[in-house]
Amino acid sequence: MSGKWVVLLLVLAVMVSGCPNEEAVARYRKQETARRLDELEKTARMRQQKLLALEAELTKLRADRNELKTLLEETKELLKGGAVPAEKVFRFEPVRVDFSFLTCAIDTDKKKGDDAIAAFVSLYDQFDTGLKAAGSFRFDLFDLARSKDHVIQSWSFTPEEAARYWQRFPACYQFKLPFGGKVGVEEVVLKVTFRQTGKKELTATQKLSVEQP
Repeated sequence: MSGKWVVLLLVLAVMVSGCPNEEAVARYRKQETARRLDELEKTARMRQQKLLALEAELTKLRADRNELKTLLEETKELLKGGAVPAEKVFRFEPVRVDFSFLTCAIDTDKKKGDDAIAAFVSLYDQFDTGLKAAGSFRFDLFDLARSKDHVIQSWSFTPEEAARYWQRFPACYQFKLPFGGKVGVEEVVLKVTFRQTGKKELTATQKLSVEQP
């Protein structure tokens, strides 16, 4: 029921009872006005925050557009001159691999303890933009408590296999790495290695906690 109807009913009740109380009605109206102003202020703040976020996103998109425009102009000039250096044309290639914060040990069989790792892996070009690229992935799980080179388990994916693990949201490769048995330690390090033919290997590591059975 809206505030206007509440005030109207209150006035009618007072009139019927024969005990007019204008002070109570005025007090209620003041409270209702204050509540409404508070709601409007909250709505205004939320919209202002959303506007600022949209403005920041727009600024980034404009910068990306200008950067792409510059790259296109540079490429056109190079093409006019004949031979085009590969590093000038093939710009969008992976130069870094990294784990997402979503990467963690998981329980898939509903029994006590983790039995797999959900690995979220992203590739980035020289502009730090995420991208999809053909290449193989290898994962190695280390127990650093024993030695820095002690591998507990490894998983490998060919370029064809890895392509099936690409997801649009979040935009990254999403692998499920099942444990072959009991891990036996609570703290491990997961290493990913991305390989492309004729290219430098890209690696990254992530510390993980594993819940034991």
